Amino acid sequence: MTLLFVDSNAALRGTRTIWLRESLPGFTIVDFSEASEAAAWIAKADALDILITEAIFPSRETGFTLRDAARARFPQVRVLFTTRYDLSGFEEQIADGRVLKDGPYTLEKLLERVRPLLTKPLESDETPPVMPPGTVLGNYQVLERLYVEKEAETYRALQIAVQRPVGLVLLKPEYLKQPEVVAKFKERERVKASLMHPRIAPLFEAGEANGWLFYTRELPRGRSLTEIEQTDETLTERRLAEVLHGVAEAMQFATERGYHHRSLAPRDIYIDAEHQASIVNIFRPTADEPRDAKADVRAFLNLLRQVTADGKASGLLKSLADANHDWSGLLIALDDVRDDMRERSIIRKIEAETLPVNVHGNKPWWLWMLVVIILVVVAALGALMNGSNSPMTVKATALPIELVRIPAGTFEYQKNEKITPPEFWISKHEVTIGQYAEFLQALKVAAPGAFDHALQPKTKTSHEPAKWSNYYAAAKAGTTFNGESITLNTPVSQVDWWDAYAFAKWKGQRLPTEKEWEKAARGEKGFRYPWGNQPRNNAANLGDDYNATPKGRGGAIDGYNLWAPITRITQDVSPYGVCDMAGNVSEWTSGESQDGEWPAHPDYIDIKVPVVRGGHFGLKSSDHLLTDRLFPESANEATLARGFRTASSTAPAKPKP
Repeated sequence: MTLLFVDSNAALRGTRTIWLRESLPGFTIVDFSEASEAAAWIAKADALDILITEAIFPSRETGFTLRDAARARFPQVRVLFTTRYDLSGFEEQIADGRVLKDGPYTLEKLLERVRPLLTKPLESDETPPVMPPGTVLGNYQVLERLYVEKEAETYRALQIAVQRPVGLVLLKPEYLKQPEVVAKFKERERVKASLMHPRIAPLFEAGEANGWLFYTRELPRGRSLTEIEQTDETLTERRLAEVLHGVAEAMQFATERGYHHRSLAPRDIYIDAEHQASIVNIFRPTADEPRDAKADVRAFLNLLRQVTADGKASGLLKSLADANHDWSGLLIALDDVRDDMRERSIIRKIEAETLPVNVHGNKPWWLWMLVVIILVVVAALGALMNGSNSPMTVKATALPIELVRIPAGTFEYQKNEKITPPEFWISKHEVTIGQYAEFLQALKVAAPGAFDHALQPKTKTSHEPAKWSNYYAAAKAGTTFNGESITLNTPVSQVDWWDAYAFAKWKGQRLPTEKEWEKAARGEKGFRYPWGNQPRNNAANLGDDYNATPKGRGGAIDGYNLWAPITRITQDVSPYGVCDMAGNVSEWTSGESQDGEWPAHPDYIDIKVPVVRGGHFGLKSSDHLLTDRLFPESANEATLARGFRTASSTAPAKPKP
């Protein structure tokens, strides 16, 4: 036998727990100080017989929500509410629970309330169903009972005329002669019938037959969370995000329109084969006491713990729980999570489209032939452009780094913080392939590790990006790579944080801080976009026109499917004249907080990582491009859509004549 004791009174909880252990020797006593901790325990518990909990916690969480979560897993659990508040008006929420006024209470008072719970008969699914399988009620045939509630029983039934499975909710016969209960049941039918959303099971029919009162509703597709909990299945990060988003979408839709509801239970959440989620219609007439949306979200997230895979999925669930969202906030956060996952998918598709190389490292003969033809054509075009006497060569040149002064002054950082960074300089453009090639050339004569960060992993022995020889050769020739034109003035990519740091140090500069990056991008007025507060669909090289298919041609809006050269004319220019902050490639920052350390990854709080800022060619446009903080899995991460720019705290030296 198991008893869960939840009491926020730190001074007395220990003593009261000892009372219970001494007075109930046959029980396992589990105690917590907070409702959230207790809910997390309930989600993984094997058994629970008695719950003693505060009715209303100082945090404004309620024991009623905790009771609902407990009964969702253990329908027979008996409940005692302790309270220091007047619970007048909470009669419906208390239901069949007992109440103990905390004055504070004595051992005798506690045991007086607990003893009846030890002998009280259990109201569980072991009681015979009101409607045995095979019973015909109007146009419906009962198949099996699904679960029992205080005033109603829910069955799986078959609509005979069309052979459609439905959920049939029957008012228990003992309540048919209680007008107030009947009226409440019918009002609940009207509320459910008025709510239409693709992720909320609709009400089909409200009916009366042979003196019985019932209504039928859709049985959502897939399996309930209760059924999934009974298997060994777990949800990966991507699948979990889809499930969470589906439920949040339904709950936000209904609560935003003022619908009241009971607590979600595992039996209410259904997940289909495509991991799309829908919920049973749990909505009902408005109650006197409004629900705590943040507590409801925390309870919902706790329900998913048992079916969440370890690692990224578990980290995602924890980060969402720690953020303390309401339904609207949860939906917005999940939109961001799904966008980030789409970005990762795009990057993987791009990386899969690189030029083919056989396992022995030798290019196929036809590829060499293609490269030769391209080089000859480009050289010939160069000769024609430079005059008939010009040699058949292409002179590839890279622009030098140009630093832009950002004056000291106050600006709006993120969305509501005013800060005043000192004067600094930042590169006008993202670092290019040609500039990075000069760095790699310099490393050949420099002392090993001369520009490396002190914490760079020992296993990292080179700053040459993946497939560097392929796309550097294409850039020098001014041909294409991955189907996109590329030159020495195209931003370098496939660089990790250690590469970016080493390059900046070699240049006698550094990586910009997040605050410097954002000020350079948004200006003193804190614009949403570098060019102002109004969106322009073709101003930045973003992913609204990106096409990931091998034969597809993207770039219909901004002219580029992948990277764009820094030499092009662009509207993606900040008030200070800094280019490509909204798009082209996203950029590493120094990532350092005030204490000089990287911030903790929101999904893995024990891992610290530098932060990436700005959009890129595969990311769709939004008004958060300049404020979103993107967290890589580690500083070792390198993608085709990420580069960097440099910064300095001192003015650049004037060029020699």
